[in-house]
Amino acid sequence: MMLRLVAPGGRLCYREARFMTLRGERGHMRRRWGLRAAREGWRFFLLVAGTLCFVLSVRSFIMPNHLLSGGVTGLSLLLNAVFRTPVGLVVLIFNAPIFLLGFRDVGRRFVVYSGLAVVLFWLLVDHVPFPVLTRDPMLGAIFGGLFGGLASALAIRSGGSLAGFDILGVVLNRRFSLGIGEAGMILNGLIVLAASLIENPERAMYTLVAIYVSSRTLDAIQSPRPRKAVLIVSREYRGIKERLLLQMGRGVTLLKAEGAYTGSVSNVLLCVVTRFELRELRDIIRSEDPSAFVTVIEASDVIGRFKRPSAFDIWKRQQKSGDPEP
Repeated sequence: MMLRLVAPGGRLCYREARFMTLRGERGHMRRRWGLRAAREGWRFFLLVAGTLCFVLSVRSFIMPNHLLSGGVTGLSLLLNAVFRTPVGLVVLIFNAPIFLLGFRDVGRRFVVYSGLAVVLFWLLVDHVPFPVLTRDPMLGAIFGGLFGGLASALAIRSGGSLAGFDILGVVLNRRFSLGIGEAGMILNGLIVLAASLIENPERAMYTLVAIYVSSRTLDAIQSPRPRKAVLIVSREYRGIKERLLLQMGRGVTLLKAEGAYTGSVSNVLLCVVTRFELRELRDIIRSEDPSAFVTVIEASDVIGRFKRPSAFDIWKRQQKSGDPEP
């Protein structure tokens, strides 16, 4: 649409119109670039915070107790225990070919952010002193794994990773159809096996504790609020739908389905709830249609508007429905 301005004398001021249009476009571009700069700044902050947590894990908990961690860092710690090589420099050297190998498979942004994390890790772990917080191997394994999992979660939120076996697992998955989890388990298993042969089996056991705590921490941060996707096949779908909408306050999607064996057309309700609401949902379905067929699926993530009710809200709904138990 062309903007037309009329001068007091009746002449069209196309020059002024063009100027105002360009000024509006420039303002829009400045806002867009501002938002992009803010996003990149936040991602960089998460990357730095994750790297600092990882350095704290290695220098304050893992190394003082002669433990190892997973990935390339664990391999560098193993070489440090045998040959006294600098940990950060070895991590940097080993990750260089992995970056080149994974540049095409995982994307340029991911590799660049992961490369920044590795360079920062090298500088901090080799050149900046960190305090030793415990000499107890079990505490070192638990808190080293805790900070290691937190570091991985922050790095992933930034759009990168702490490099190493994360990128190698993606490459092996895409080129050889090997599961990412399987690849990481095999590579980390070889490191733990080497640790048990070079150090002693007890240190290898503590290392397994650290790796387990790290993975559990990462999973807890990545999926802090587990949700359930529920598929309900019922003849009484209208009553169930109304109670889900009005009583639980949940959105419901109505799907049309056809039985593969009978060929009969049925209605399927799709609803996403929290695990705390699952019991209430079961009670609603049983009261409306005891013969309903229900499938509960783990929803690792939900993108979009999803209101998580408080425990008090769930308790109030249960009181109104005549079920006093939590």
